[in-house]
Amino acid sequence: MFRLSILNYSVSVLLLLDKTAKIQSLVYGTPVENCRSMIPQHDYNLPQWMDPPPYNLSASVILSNTTTTQFNVTLFAKHGATFKGFFIQARSLTGDRADAILGSFDPVEDSRIAHLINCPVGANNAATHNLNSPKRFVTFVWNPPADFEGKFYFV
Repeated sequence: MFRLSILNYSVSVLLLLDKTAKIQSLVYGTPVENCRSMIPQHDYNLPQWMDPPPYNLSASVILSNTTTTQFNVTLFAKHGATFKGFFIQARSLTGDRADAILGSFDPVEDSRIAHLINCPVGANNAATHNLNSPKRFVTFVWNPPADFEGKFYFV
């Protein structure tokens, strides 16, 4: 977990990395039905546990002023590896909103790589792959809700 102090606004970001590597990915990304569980639905293929995981997820503040804060969120493969599928969300660690899907991602620049989906109670609040072709990294801009104060994490 790392703490970011943004003017008078304090945000803590906890990056949770799943220690699994998926052996297959759905060709056109994760369906909305997987928003809550985030469990892959690859027919009879199960996740393989890998320690340490062969990828990393990072977030950093790219814009912060009195009215707006934005984060750059990057998923990248380690040691020259690649990945085919992904599903990224931000979730709350705070009070009655704990584990709620938060915020929204900016529109994707390269629609061949990724697209955004609308998980329940939000628009563009999750990012997934568009084709299951090998990728070394993907980057998104994420916007927390304007009224949110508290801790959150990316999964």
